[in-house]
Amino acid sequence: MYVPSRRGVLRTGMIGAGVLAMRGQVSYPRWAEANFTLLRHDVASPQGAEMLRIFADAVGKMMALPEGDPRGWVFQWHIHAVRDDRSKASELARLYSSDPDRRLAEVVWDTCEAHFDPLRINLFLPWHRMHLMSFERLVRGVTGTTHFTMPYWNYTDRDRRALPLQFRSPDDPLWKPLFRSDRNPGVNDGRPIDQVGEAPLGLNAMMSPVYADTFDGDAGFCANLDNAPHSAIHIDVGTRERGMGAVSWAANDPIFWLHHCNIDRIWASWNRAGGGNPSDDSYLGQVFTFVDEAGKPLRRRVGDVVDTALLGYGYDRYLERPSGSVPFHSASQLRFAQHAGSRELSGPVSLGGEPTTVRLGADGGSGRYFGRLRAASAAGRPFYLRVAGVRITRQPGVSYEVHLDPMPLASPPNRTSPSYAGTINVFGAVIHGSRSGPEPAPYTHPRSYSFVITDLVRDLLQAGRLTQPPNVTLVPTGRLRPGPAPTVDNISLVSS
Repeated sequence: MYVPSRRGVLRTGMIGAGVLAMRGQVSYPRWAEANFTLLRHDVASPQGAEMLRIFADAVGKMMALPEGDPRGWVFQWHIHAVRDDRSKASELARLYSSDPDRRLAEVVWDTCEAHFDPLRINLFLPWHRMHLMSFERLVRGVTGTTHFTMPYWNYTDRDRRALPLQFRSPDDPLWKPLFRSDRNPGVNDGRPIDQVGEAPLGLNAMMSPVYADTFDGDAGFCANLDNAPHSAIHIDVGTRERGMGAVSWAANDPIFWLHHCNIDRIWASWNRAGGGNPSDDSYLGQVFTFVDEAGKPLRRRVGDVVDTALLGYGYDRYLERPSGSVPFHSASQLRFAQHAGSRELSGPVSLGGEPTTVRLGADGGSGRYFGRLRAASAAGRPFYLRVAGVRITRQPGVSYEVHLDPMPLASPPNRTSPSYAGTINVFGAVIHGSRSGPEPAPYTHPRSYSFVITDLVRDLLQAGRLTQPPNVTLVPTGRLRPGPAPTVDNISLVSS
């Protein structure tokens, strides 16, 4: 497929600059039909910086529109989730009488997947892709720049983990629409967010060979990506009361869009490396409604957005899978239970404000345990640590680091410890109040998380550890808020 030169793209943009941005008068070009591929760029690149200027201009113009205008900033924010100090019903009554915009808001507000029901976690990636694409179209319409593509924040690069300077410049006339004060201390000072925040930014999710939960081992690429780096970025940037760290406020921070552009890039990279998306009708047939550049309903089907090449866009750079990733060809041959080294709890375990340690039971008896692990390791099998049935009835204000067989220490282990397997990043843990009434309601279904820990298990075996079923310790990252603590139904150390 032909990729236009930068000069060609700019020339096309000049032609498109004459397109009126008035509502109902903007025509979105059919790039894919014209045999074009629009590239999304790293915001740190010259091309990405150019796109960010357009984005900043669009944010300022959208913030100046009436709150009830479907092309406006508040309306677009509320598609993700309505702010939690107001209900959806009260916002509808405040902004509208009875007109098409109110009916559109009733349909599209509070529709983020899958913060409202973890049973729908597999729709997390396509829903956000659709939202990003419709917002990208809106920016083109508002600014009249038909060549615009959303830049991405490449925080997967260790040198790019500070919030871009343009989002930290409240006194700059161009960049001030991108500034928000409701970020964690140090973020607006330019410190790396994984140093001032509580969550590490890894690509463990790309190590999964399957998209969806296997229910006895791998929680799947989609759920694992939602956990990290997706949720990790949210809670590292914003507070849990406001801003990126709270579901109902996250889309008010303009960095939200560059973050989700990078999440989409990670999904596209995983697909490009060989990862397959679900093929069932219950996934591909889902239809969601958004808003086009004219402020009119825009309906999309999941099956129509899972291939970026057919959508007419790509990325300037893709990611490779991390070392130790589970081969895709093994996905159809997973036999987790057959080679389980350790699994099952006798009942739900409460995760409180102090480290919680669980001794895993041995599948097949303790005497065979060490031999089975060694045999699986010698055969080159991958190992997973699965934390399943996580129920959270309220935002606990902490995340939980997960450690396998930590050495006895005077102080709890942390993410620099050799026992560290991963972090459960608690973002969007409860149903938004405007979806369920004035009080938050618990998830209707529990969440599951998994971490590929093949190297960790191999290191422990070589050190002569794991001769008995190991301990798993979950360490809260801060101070637990008062109220019901999260619970876990099952923790498993398994090999495929």
